[in-house]
Amino acid sequence: MTKADLVDQVYEAIGPGITKKDCAAVVDGFLNAVRNALANEERIELRGFGTFEVRHRKARMARNPRTGDPVRVPPRAVPVFRPSKLWKEFVAEEADYPPGS
Repeated sequence: MTKADLVDQVYEAIGPGITKKDCAAVVDGFLNAVRNALANEERIELRGFGTFEVRHRKARMARNPRTGDPVRVPPRAVPVFRPSKLWKEFVAEEADYPPGS
């Protein structure tokens, strides 16, 4: 699914009275709000959907796969998404898989 597909689905869900351009502004506004919150290391919790947060990875030693030489990987912040239990169950039902598998 692309951002344009998401805009189309929001447009269909809202119905008449709003333009696709307005729906695109809503989607952009939401995505920017998530992006800004994560940049400020805030946690975003959407009940029944999941949680977005920033986790900090420690510095570590890795290996260059081509040469085998050790390479230092610096510490960094990584955005992560953790789906809610409800969302996992819904996806499992729709995909016809048993929950937890």
